[in-house]
Amino acid sequence: MPFADLGDDILLNVLALCDVYRVLTVSAIDKRLRGLTQAKQLWLSLIQDSTFRNILELRPSSREELECLSTRELVDLVKHAVIGPPQWWPGGPSSSRTPAYTITCETGVEHFWGSYVLLPGARYIVFGSHSTEDLCMFDIWNGRRVWTFAKENNHTCCAIDLVPGGATARVVVAVAGEYVGRGYYIHVEEIDLTTGASHEVFRLGFATQLHSISAIVGDFFLYSPVSSITPFSDVKSVLVNWRESTYVVLNYGTPTNSAAILIPGHIVATHPYTRAPYHQLLTVTALESFAPYWMPLTGITLSDQLLPKTIPITARERQEYHGVPLGDSKHTHVTLSITPNAVYEGAYTIVTHTGEFPKPSTITAQVGALFTGKRLADSGRAVQLTYSLRPPLAPGQASALRLVSAQLATPGMGSGGRIPPRAVVAQSRGSFTVSYYQ
Repeated sequence: MPFADLGDDILLNVLALCDVYRVLTVSAIDKRLRGLTQAKQLWLSLIQDSTFRNILELRPSSREELECLSTRELVDLVKHAVIGPPQWWPGGPSSSRTPAYTITCETGVEHFWGSYVLLPGARYIVFGSHSTEDLCMFDIWNGRRVWTFAKENNHTCCAIDLVPGGATARVVVAVAGEYVGRGYYIHVEEIDLTTGASHEVFRLGFATQLHSISAIVGDFFLYSPVSSITPFSDVKSVLVNWRESTYVVLNYGTPTNSAAILIPGHIVATHPYTRAPYHQLLTVTALESFAPYWMPLTGITLSDQLLPKTIPITARERQEYHGVPLGDSKHTHVTLSITPNAVYEGAYTIVTHTGEFPKPSTITAQVGALFTGKRLADSGRAVQLTYSLRPPLAPGQASALRLVSAQLATPGMGSGGRIPPRAVVAQSRGSFTVSYYQ
């Protein structure tokens, strides 16, 4: 039966399961469907959708207040939330951020170690302290302490994933062994965000060398082993499927000319092409494409690695500016940032920032340039490229990667051209205050 032949009630129920992009697409089909997409209950559903609100880091919504608005006012509210204000940059009017919530820690938890982590959606915050050496997670909106992890020592790092639906979080934690140099032990916990109850769902049965944990997304987490002291040495990343107890080692390049980010279903990376002229690529690899390469987690052998020429890349774009390729193998500094699209479920905005180092005549000068951060932006160009990554239109198809804009980077853009956060954290002795743009 054609979609348009369904009854109005059925169509509205279907549309209520869609994102804003698909609702607007349906509204352009014909007059009848456009009328259906103007239903007030539909836009109430869209603006209260947890995925939409989490991506935009919106404060808790009041259904009573929203129900007092007309359909036109609800549509305008969605537009305003998506587009955002011009006052995001530092120095904007303080009235653009309200209300504010303050988390006051228990007595004795006053000296924070390292940095806090504001989880996606800006509802939960994770931090640690010198005094108790614990990791703590708080619900910002009600001040409730959700979860605590008793660290055995200060050599602990973690990454957190909020499971779709908002009721569960997964935490991958790496704790250093008893003796220096013995490696880290990694395990994954699931946390019920309503009750605070947690239980272990995965533990690595052996110690592994570790520099940092990049992310945990669904059944996968990504971490980097200990980095080499040589700036031009390649950096490896270990992708672990914790549910299947398998892994694969990826090598995209050096610390300066490559970056990789794990998102649901994919790894997005920028890295050099492996043959002359060594220009930069932006690549997307579906996690399912690694099926022939997974190895059992009985040990991790870093020598068995996939390079860009062997990684099963599913989409790629050559990075260039006005037809001129960007980057070479050892004189490039790149950053990569990815932002989910609030109106199009499964779509992302990807921004790469590529600066090319001047090429000193000696190896000593090259190393010195890396450590001082000197880039071609000082004597040449640095370029910011923005891409759109959209989900496949049908099962079995690859995601669509498309260049949206290319421009010379300016100091005001910052590294990677990141958009200023919608939720801002102010830290003081013994407390955090989080304010939201509305």
